[in-house]
Amino acid sequence: MTEYTISLQAYAKAVLHCAKYSYASVHGLLLAEKKDGKVRMVDAIPLAHNWTQLTPMFDVALQQAQLYAKAKGWSVSGYYVAYEDTETTQLSASGALLARAVSASSGEDIVAFVIDAKKLGPGSTQPGLVPYVSVDSQWKEQTAAFTGAKPKGGAATFVLENNRVQAATLKLVAERADIGIHDFDEHLDDVTLDWLQNSALSERIRTA
Repeated sequence: MTEYTISLQAYAKAVLHCAKYSYASVHGLLLAEKKDGKVRMVDAIPLAHNWTQLTPMFDVALQQAQLYAKAKGWSVSGYYVAYEDTETTQLSASGALLARAVSASSGEDIVAFVIDAKKLGPGSTQPGLVPYVSVDSQWKEQTAAFTGAKPKGGAATFVLENNRVQAATLKLVAERADIGIHDFDEHLDDVTLDWLQNSALSERIRTA
């Protein structure tokens, strides 16, 4: 059984990417550090808001993200997507294809997360992430994730890093910190934009 922990950096960046382009589908990657069967998602890299299909640009961005992760001693261990239709929490066929491509390129199993916009408001007690893992070549929703319930059959567990994660992210969204996040799409239009690290935003998240 693998235990997945979602850090504030990873959660906030994924949610802020979704908030910045709330009118579109967005997707990105999650970077992890691994130790003793535990996986900690330490950061997120936003990819795009103009396309959510397998394209040559996706391959280019994935390769750059993997090089960045390797330099940090991390791995690309997750994929996230938020759909234009905020009612959708099912991983789409294209999302499954992209997650499979990330897994194949990384040479390891990964987790795909669908962002549930309905759980991003101040009244929600659950994180706005719906995880999917690949079981027998099918992406299966992990229904017990983030609930504290014991998963069945040795399934993976999912928790937030601490109690601050949701509150700090809501605060950042309210302060319009999403203006400061840049994805690979934006980088293609302006190469000076820091899409891999989003350094200024990372510091703001650390002090949120």
